[in-house]
Amino acid sequence: MKYAKFIFLVLVLFGLFSQKPPVDINLKESFCTYSLAHPMGCDRVGRDVFGLFAYGSLLTILIAIPTKVIALLVSLVFCLISYVFKGIVAELINSLSAVFLSIPSLLIALVVIFTSEKGLLVFILSITLSEWANSYEILFTKIREVKDSGYATISKIFGAGEVYVFRNHILPEIYPLLLVLFLTGIPAVIMTLSIFSYLGIDFGSEYFGPGLGEQISFSKDYFHRSPLSVLAPILGIFLVVNLFYTGEKKTKGIPG
Repeated sequence: MKYAKFIFLVLVLFGLFSQKPPVDINLKESFCTYSLAHPMGCDRVGRDVFGLFAYGSLLTILIAIPTKVIALLVSLVFCLISYVFKGIVAELINSLSAVFLSIPSLLIALVVIFTSEKGLLVFILSITLSEWANSYEILFTKIREVKDSGYATISKIFGAGEVYVFRNHILPEIYPLLLVLFLTGIPAVIMTLSIFSYLGIDFGSEYFGPGLGEQISFSKDYFHRSPLSVLAPILGIFLVVNLFYTGEKKTKGIPG
């Protein structure tokens, strides 16, 4: 798989340097054949398919990574609040988490995105609302395991506050778990982003061209004329997801 990742990154970089962002329409090049200038041909409005593949993949990565990071940070903040305040505050957060876990995450994201103004910030909000509860439950389960460790207990005996203990003794214990949650959770963000793109909800298309999902939606009825204009974005989604796959050993840190 590592060779597939390397080849994918080389293809994306080559596409970025050899092709302009596919934001313009050129009907004279509609369904153009494969050539050195257009290695994968053109779609029905004359956009280079290789450029669409490269810029669509880059756009997906640029949006998915910070979105997942923000969702994890929100989960971590809720963990801190539950740990510090305990009691009724922790119970309220746990109850809220249980409610969100009972609702399919994609449904939450779709409801948020379709009831608000379309935009990147709304997308990030929709993903955060759909993802935070699962990460919170996993992180807080780990926190329960380490909160009474030797170092944490000694710090409390010497008068250290809850925030100090959380920052200096609990966070170092859950850093590896945060990485695991990022790597195992980002494929879901990528797929959600692709679904939204397929439905016509795109972000950054004015600079990078259409997202991978929108490319599939746009070209699916013309598969017989330009198969690669459909197959390339499908492959792009698969390879972007595969880019974050680290193997079974890296995912064993999740409790439960």
